Amino acid sequence: MKEDLLTKIERLGDKLPPNTLDQLIDELGGPENVAEMTGRKGRVVQTEDGGIQYESRSEQDVPLETLNLTEKQRFMDGEKDVAIISEAASSGISLQSDRRAKNQRRRVHITLELPWSADRAIQQFGRTHRSNQVNAPEYIFLISDLAGERRFASIVAKRLESLGALTHGDRRATETRDLSQFNIDNKYGRSALEATMKAVMGYEAPVVPPPKDYKGDFFKDVAAALVGVGLIVNSESMPGVLSLDKDYNNMSKFLNRILGMPVELQNRLFRYFTDTLSAIIIQAKRSGRFDLGILDLGAGGEVVKRVRTVTFLRKHATGTAPTELHTVHVERGMSWPEALEKLSELAGDSEGFYVSHQVRNGKHTAILAVEADTGTKKKAESKKEQMFSVYRPNTGLQFRQESLAELEKKYKKVESGDAEKPWTEQYDSSVNTCSHAYWRGNCRMVNLGQDCEIGLRRRTYNVVSGSVLSVWSRVEGVLASKNGTHNNKMQVIRLRTKDDMKIVGTLIPKNCVDALIEALSSDAEKVDEQKFT
Repeated sequence: MKEDLLTKIERLGDKLPPNTLDQLIDELGGPENVAEMTGRKGRVVQTEDGGIQYESRSEQDVPLETLNLTEKQRFMDGEKDVAIISEAASSGISLQSDRRAKNQRRRVHITLELPWSADRAIQQFGRTHRSNQVNAPEYIFLISDLAGERRFASIVAKRLESLGALTHGDRRATETRDLSQFNIDNKYGRSALEATMKAVMGYEAPVVPPPKDYKGDFFKDVAAALVGVGLIVNSESMPGVLSLDKDYNNMSKFLNRILGMPVELQNRLFRYFTDTLSAIIIQAKRSGRFDLGILDLGAGGEVVKRVRTVTFLRKHATGTAPTELHTVHVERGMSWPEALEKLSELAGDSEGFYVSHQVRNGKHTAILAVEADTGTKKKAESKKEQMFSVYRPNTGLQFRQESLAELEKKYKKVESGDAEKPWTEQYDSSVNTCSHAYWRGNCRMVNLGQDCEIGLRRRTYNVVSGSVLSVWSRVEGVLASKNGTHNNKMQVIRLRTKDDMKIVGTLIPKNCVDALIEALSSDAEKVDEQKFT
């Protein structure tokens, strides 16, 4: 039987894929260039004449028990450029670009498979991200395009976020550099899943339309596939009538079950779900209900200027500590001279000023369009698909890029002289006039006696910083009394002023400022107020 099995294996040898680890070592330069730290006793290597042979990992002067530590030292000394490490051998091995090591190059840590446990994931990442390092590592995670496979990243990202391990260490990190883009198991993800499933069943109107390029009835085909995987079941109260499973909005169940759907339909459904999620997040941002985490100001081109600081000096058990209430102005617009300076840097035929076709309240919209740098030399398939970054006079650079086709639907390209009047009018007005009042003539919130900052180029923020914990109960009390406990949401803010002062604290609503000053002054040893011009 053994001889028969070996003969069959020999016959199938050309068709079977090579061992992943051995192929990686071979592609990366062989054992001479790759430090292997695994639990293996041997490996298959390719000889100089092209043959394949099995050899023991142990060396003449290095026993197998200490080989992993020797290989680690070879990597840290720069004798080998690549390290391959398995979970079985990772305990106690540090591979960071240590100041004491000869090899101080930045580590690029590629994780072939995300572990289920966030604790284990942190252990893996911790091999290359440790104290006394010269350079922080770059992490690369390999995840297949199969929609259902996103569940691995989703679960690990959710657990990592709960531990505060990687994804929220710096909110300034872009989406491509953290895992938060994969954490869909949150309140917005669950809302999107609920909306998607109800749209498939026809219970509610879809948040986004079904894909136009899909051949056939998208919702009908998806519903049939969801019956097959048990997310749509027979109703208990009405036999013969299909209804949603009781756990239809359970994200883990959804991601696991859609793996049983045909691949193309699975990917289509997941893409439709992510489109719905994006629409729900945009809607939440527009209504001011989106949780921003840490709000960063002054790092994205805005000009932050302090206009007032009230300092409260309070005694505590070990001495005195200041609590400061800062009022800052944030300028985010682009003046006409700045726009002309930007224009002088442009060379593309489609770049420049555009003015809207539509007239609102007797006014046109003026924008400055700049070809977006995609980060690659690959050109768009057609000129109409070229993406542009858009600058507006009141809000500066916009987050969302637009294609040339989208721009030409709403705007016409003009010379700078034709754009100057609408640009300067909106820039000057946006100091204290919101977009509603500028484009419609009035604002409902302003008419009700409330402040509206939509579209303002200068926004005012009040931030309490310093020894905040010692007065936390007072801050909470003021916010609760002014805004009501149901709307008592704390927002952490981090800003850098134009004179390079860094402030981290809690955002205080405008209607709470006077009450908070009164509350903090009641038992402060000293109160100082500074105004800045």
